[in-house]
Amino acid sequence: MPKRLLVLLTLSALLPAGPAAAEVRTFGLGGDEAALAARPQAEWVRHARSLEKRRDWAGLLAWGKDWARGDPDNALAWFVQGRALAEQGRFPEAIEAYRQNLRLAPGDVFALNNLGNAYRDNGDSRAAMLAYRAAAERAPDYVAAWHNLGLTFYLTKGEAGVARALDRLRATDPQLAAVWHALALEYAITRDERVARDAVRVLRGLSRAQRKRMFGILFDAG
Repeated sequence: MPKRLLVLLTLSALLPAGPAAAEVRTFGLGGDEAALAARPQAEWVRHARSLEKRRDWAGLLAWGKDWARGDPDNALAWFVQGRALAEQGRFPEAIEAYRQNLRLAPGDVFALNNLGNAYRDNGDSRAAMLAYRAAAERAPDYVAAWHNLGLTFYLTKGEAGVARALDRLRATDPQLAAVWHALALEYAITRDERVARDAVRVLRGLSRAQRKRMFGILFDAG
């Protein structure tokens, strides 16, 4: 699956920029756990962004590991590792890093989205779609998850599978078919924000039972 077709949440999109600052010194702490724990959050964040911008994935991974050593309960430290590991093609390790992120912050839809990407790139399309689904369920207006879910569904099931799912949705509830088509198919292709906004408005009007029924039909579609 072409990676460029799917949305990867970057640190630049997730982490606050903070005030302008001189380049962070990254060496000299060694194994000093106390020094790692004392390092301010803003410093960890700024340098993580800098390493990502330079595409220094080995450096970003080392930085994320040090961050987790100093603050193992910080979900962002694990997100950083997942980001670096995925870029290095180490998808099973990226999956575990994002899963640790989610153990610490179960509602983190950004980690769920990137977990889906790691599953997808590791060849597990169903696990990827389940992760995207969880992100979309937690944050219905998080269109990146819908985009990724729709494209993965299409590339996994093909046009025939998409048509069968839409037929079943229309037969059950035309609103469900309209939402799925707009958010996960039309928006995924056009990236037209108006399409996404209109679909999200309809989605918010659906009951939890309706949304559950929609996902049930989609995940049962052959």
